[in-house]
Amino acid sequence: MQRPIVILAHVAHPAILEGFVPAAHQRGLPIVVITDHAQEHRRLLATSPILAQQLQIIECDVFNPLAVIETLNGQGLRPVAVFSNSDHLQTATAIVAEAFECPGKDWRLCYAAKNKAAMRERMQRLGLPGPWFQVLTSHAGVPTDVPFPVVAKPREGVASLDVRLCHDAAELNAYCESFWQQQPDRALLLEAYLEGPLFTLETLGDGRSLQAIGGFDVSLSAPPHFVELAARWNGPLSRAQRAAALAQVAAFGVNFGVCHSEFILTAQGPVLVEINYRSIGDGREFLLDRLLPQGWFDRIIALHLGEALSDAQPAQAEAAFTTWWLIAPGAWTRPAPASTLNVKAIGVTTEQCTLAATP
Repeated sequence: MQRPIVILAHVAHPAILEGFVPAAHQRGLPIVVITDHAQEHRRLLATSPILAQQLQIIECDVFNPLAVIETLNGQGLRPVAVFSNSDHLQTATAIVAEAFECPGKDWRLCYAAKNKAAMRERMQRLGLPGPWFQVLTSHAGVPTDVPFPVVAKPREGVASLDVRLCHDAAELNAYCESFWQQQPDRALLLEAYLEGPLFTLETLGDGRSLQAIGGFDVSLSAPPHFVELAARWNGPLSRAQRAAALAQVAAFGVNFGVCHSEFILTAQGPVLVEINYRSIGDGREFLLDRLLPQGWFDRIIALHLGEALSDAQPAQAEAAFTTWWLIAPGAWTRPAPASTLNVKAIGVTTEQCTLAATP
């Protein structure tokens, strides 16, 4: 029996359903999706052209790597590759990959990337530039040495969810009280506010070398909420800072698979503020799959199958595009697109639509 590629998934996500699963199928590999949302994955994959014998969906506590290992052993499955695109599952995925002697990430690095306090501590030990930071456990008092303004965020947060700029102790206390009322057992991370524009670095690695594929210049809403408004692929900022950003990510230890990192360009230079040890999201992964000559999803699957990192094709990969997000002022709905714009020069389709107020 052909060894399958195992994909660990939490919530059903288009990147898995429409990106990585089809990419694995195109390689002729049997696919096993292990998830704690099996019913939802079965429903959404029911119309997939992949034959039932080539796609198996198994319910399991994917946050527990030992449970995943036991499930695979119990099913008599020995994977050829183990992969996840979930922020939450990188550490578990790395442990499972190591257990089955598959190519994979270092689980310690996955943990350090996901836990923002562990990330800051590692950067400090490595001598990488970074802001003042401190962890606040649930209902702890605000320390007296906070260098306001500071950014408060969940220690294991995702994207800009629950991120807030606090100018003084009163604002910080109000934020903490509100946050812990909703999520009483979660720790918070305080960081000194860094002024400067935001840009990203998208990398691929095969465990031996790390390659910068490109990056986005990101426009954010005004503080205190830091909502992304637009992102320009290979904008002037990410181009100019690419070498310095790559050096910091490599020094942190990132070297395998795909990684999406975020930087603030301060007066002293770029500062690494977040590592997401998975693919970029928000639909930009699909744009990259169309834009880049070697694609995106298949390249990532190839790395987890043990293939060496191929050289990028910079002439075409340096093409540029910008994405915008429509920010609704309240409860709004998005109807079907009013029109579709085909940008043939880079093979990207975008949608033009209007928003309608929800009654």
